[in-house]
Amino acid sequence: MGVYAVSDDPLRPGGVAIGVFGADFRLRAHAGDLARLLGLPAESVATGQDLASLLAPLVEAAPAPPCSLQCRTGDGRLLDLTAEALSDGGWSLAVIDVTAAHAAAAALREARETAEAGARAKSRFLATMNHELRTPLNAVIGFAETLALDAVRPGPRPDPKETEEFALHIRDAGRHLLTLIDDILDLVRIDSGAYELAADTVDAGRLVQAAVLRGEVAAQKAGLALTGHDETGGARLRVDERRLRRLLGHLLSNAFKFTRSGGSVSVTTRPDAAGNVRIEVRDTGVGMAPEDLQRVLQPFHQLDARLARRAGGAGIGLHLSRAIAEAHGGALLLDSAPGQGTTATLLLPRARVVELSPSLQLAQESP
Repeated sequence: MGVYAVSDDPLRPGGVAIGVFGADFRLRAHAGDLARLLGLPAESVATGQDLASLLAPLVEAAPAPPCSLQCRTGDGRLLDLTAEALSDGGWSLAVIDVTAAHAAAAALREARETAEAGARAKSRFLATMNHELRTPLNAVIGFAETLALDAVRPGPRPDPKETEEFALHIRDAGRHLLTLIDDILDLVRIDSGAYELAADTVDAGRLVQAAVLRGEVAAQKAGLALTGHDETGGARLRVDERRLRRLLGHLLSNAFKFTRSGGSVSVTTRPDAAGNVRIEVRDTGVGMAPEDLQRVLQPFHQLDARLARRAGGAGIGLHLSRAIAEAHGGALLLDSAPGQGTTATLLLPRARVVELSPSLQLAQESP
């Protein structure tokens, strides 16, 4: 049997260590910081130490050469153990700390999966946007061509009511196109970091009233009851009014899409104990599972592709709504459960509140 000795450790302290064992499974020599890698006190790793006791904290049974295995230490590090037989009947054990490499590989894998998911989402977005753009464009072209033909067609003049109806269809399709283009441009501004807000002073109750008025026709078509309430007592806010109206429009549009006929949707503003103002859009719709609440806020994400195709939409409304909320220093919060409806809350910070009603101010100042 050969004699092993290590007078000068060839392995500097780090992520690799080697132990040399005899045929009796007892340590003869080692190089590198074997004790630290195995998570043991330095005095416990000494010549003559039994292999089973060295590896007891890591594995149930000591490996027999040749073999390779992975195990975790008590502090969460990941080790590769490789046992190789030696020509004199003994064997060697190589211990490599692969925690960093494993974490890097996991990060690369996650980044690749994220990139692939983003590419798939953008492909879905482009396919959906193709439909969303073509539908109003076809309406504009079709109705405009009809009006042009009616104008030059011999015989009785076109029915004024029909002409008005066609003109209104063209107007509505044009407005829809303008909204889509505004959303896409805002998405580009967000990605480029060039998203700027106007500084309008607006009454909280007026925001609610405007949102309800703009949503009334769509609510009636969907067979829904739409109501608005201002519980701030006339709080005034310093915000970008145009973008907040778009945000509320997106929230109402989602509520209408996923609430069955006979349901209800409400818009409510209220102050909280910290002086913030909360604008809540609550519906009695199909709701969402808790694990889906963050996913729907991602760009291009549509929770149910079949339902989204039936209901329409490009899949960027909630993402833009969150961006608008965060640009105001606030947040967009979602609370939902399957079959229990959804509450989307725009939280505007106290810094955006220019003036509270006297009664609410007294209530907040009282102990």
